[in-house]
Amino acid sequence: MVGTVYFIDTNILMYARGKDHPYKKPCADLVFKIADGTFEKNVGFPVIDSEVFQEIIYRYALVGEWSTALSVCKDVYALGIEILSIGNPEVKKLLELTEKYVKSKIAPRDLIHAAVMLTNDIKNIITADAHFDLIKEVRRFDPTKLNLKNGEKR
Repeated sequence: MVGTVYFIDTNILMYARGKDHPYKKPCADLVFKIADGTFEKNVGFPVIDSEVFQEIIYRYALVGEWSTALSVCKDVYALGIEILSIGNPEVKKLLELTEKYVKSKIAPRDLIHAAVMLTNDIKNIITADAHFDLIKEVRRFDPTKLNLKNGEKR
């Protein structure tokens, strides 16, 4: 990976595909910029982890929307974003982060993403989830504050 690497959180993909919401347009714009290569050219290298697919399927399955879950996952997969794995090092880091942040009430799925990021030396995450601000080892970028035209963060 060349340049700055950004983990793209699941909520970016969900908001982009979801119902009308203040995050819908900025997240959809971000996904389109990833798809057409503009994000990588102007901002950095996007990555996700395999947990993103589980999260998408889980969320839609809860409301009986299996076909939407599959459609969203196929669309995410088609983006060609590098998908990082979760193995022994990531589980070890997850346990360390869980112990460190147990009182912070950070969601386990967020700790998993942070563990994957840290074991892959990734410090930046684009997410609407402010809980990532509590994880000192990572830097959160809110999708509403990204200037995707020239790569500068507002």
